[in-house]
Amino acid sequence: MSTQHETELEQDPPEDGVARYLEQNPDFFVRHPDLVTQLRIPHECGEAVSLISHQVQVLREQNRKSARRLDELVRVARDNDRLSERLHRLTLDLLDSSDLDAVLHALKDGLREHFSADMVAVRLFDSSKLQAKHQDFIAPEDSSLSHFRRFLQDEKPVCGRLASEQIAFLFGDSAAKVASAALIPVSDRSAMGLLAIGSYQADRFHASQGTVFLRQLGQLAGRALRPHLSH
Repeated sequence: MSTQHETELEQDPPEDGVARYLEQNPDFFVRHPDLVTQLRIPHECGEAVSLISHQVQVLREQNRKSARRLDELVRVARDNDRLSERLHRLTLDLLDSSDLDAVLHALKDGLREHFSADMVAVRLFDSSKLQAKHQDFIAPEDSSLSHFRRFLQDEKPVCGRLASEQIAFLFGDSAAKVASAALIPVSDRSAMGLLAIGSYQADRFHASQGTVFLRQLGQLAGRALRPHLSH
């Protein structure tokens, strides 16, 4: 805008200045077509709505929906990028682990550090005498696993509010603090155990969220643990 136009806009009332500028620059909206969709120009046709007005209104609404959809896609893409980066860090930590205790330590600490998990519980199926003494192991025939019968049959991650018996089994004395959780099968060719991530927030895990990442996490844990399990 020239200095002369700026001076005219400053001297005239705001609306008069805008009107004067548009009158002197009839190609303004040709140079700024994106502004046309934001204008509201009434038509003198009473209660009837002209076809052009209706079309402009529809296009304007479609534009708003497209913008919201694009923002949502960008947000999801950014979230996926962050998850991918965190999973990569956890994978490197597990690769650096040389024995069973180191793998379990890397898995639990990695979930707390990289994924902000409030609580992590692992229950691996094994009947060997050595590993039966480890708090993270449970015999496959243990009666406590009856609370997870459906989950073990489906072998799919579950998110949301778990049954009270399941929460008590997984988190013990801290069960009352768990407002939501993700239950993940640890597997590598076959079921090897359970991995649970507990949260103090009720909306952290919910039934409608995707589970692709959680399934990958369970498979990663199974592959890292396989060399250290008796079976």
